[in-house]
Amino acid sequence: MLQRRAQQRLLPLVEAAMADMCKYAAMPQSIGIADLGCSAGPNTMFLVSAAVDAVRRRCAAAGGASFPEIRVYLNDLPDNDFNTVFRRQLPVFLRQSDGYDVFVFGAPGSFHGRLFPAESLHLAISSFSLHWLSQVPQELIDGELVNRGNICAGRTSSPAVNDAYARQFRSDLTLFLSSRAKELVAGGWLLASLKGRSARDMTSERCVINNHPTHDDLYIIYMQGLLDAARLDSYNVPAYDPSAEEVREAVDAEGSFEVMAMESYETPACDPAGFAGAMRAVHEPMLARHFGDDIDMDEFTKTAKEHLDVLTREGKYKGMFVHIVSLRRRKLTR
Repeated sequence: MLQRRAQQRLLPLVEAAMADMCKYAAMPQSIGIADLGCSAGPNTMFLVSAAVDAVRRRCAAAGGASFPEIRVYLNDLPDNDFNTVFRRQLPVFLRQSDGYDVFVFGAPGSFHGRLFPAESLHLAISSFSLHWLSQVPQELIDGELVNRGNICAGRTSSPAVNDAYARQFRSDLTLFLSSRAKELVAGGWLLASLKGRSARDMTSERCVINNHPTHDDLYIIYMQGLLDAARLDSYNVPAYDPSAEEVREAVDAEGSFEVMAMESYETPACDPAGFAGAMRAVHEPMLARHFGDDIDMDEFTKTAKEHLDVLTREGKYKGMFVHIVSLRRRKLTR
């Protein structure tokens, strides 16, 4: 549900980007579209379908202009279930695109680096993915810092831990932008939504910061004698919720893109049971790698749901804070 809401907020930007790329006098013969962090589920084809539909409508408005061939690239990490995507979602997408030259490819790999040939893309989309980091900050991996009581940067983390996460986010976003800059044509579009927070100072009470109940859920399980304290303290998640200022500063410093639009908003809170299930889906692989057989995921989901119910009754369970950004590739310099 959260992902679909974020995708729906991106729809007008997708429409505008494709209208710009498909102007009557400059309709490309071949259009490249990439979804970066596509996942595997009912939302996988949502935005690329919208982009193809936008091209179709643009051609119809141009009096039946020749429909260009469209290359769609679905990217995620190699352990994403691409088989499910191509077996279940792709046939529906291709039926909707029947009669048009639409070609779909899987592109496994990290988007923190190059994925596609130079100047091969016209539109790149990333929905609810850029808050994920390429790794936990090295200082935490090496044990120089300990994020006791948290699983990522947060209001009660030490300034050193928060700074380490902020540096890792800026480094990763810079690499992401420079990679996409090489792959997009001049004037190409990069659209993204990502989790964030409402202010730079995350210790401020006025700062709306996303709920991170996972550590509390793990702590409850630890208090039941089911987890080791040292292993709990060493569990860190490679994710960071930036402020809008951090995102814009990274874009401006990298220099390849012009910010065409940027907005931030807070989503409505999800149903606790649904959110607990989503937390399990996101965290289960990481929890299994770190805790092994010591973690019972059914117990984790049950604890998460009960914890969210308590937060709801106390008025502390809120929605997520999300940033949406529309970037246009500047003219290439040789």
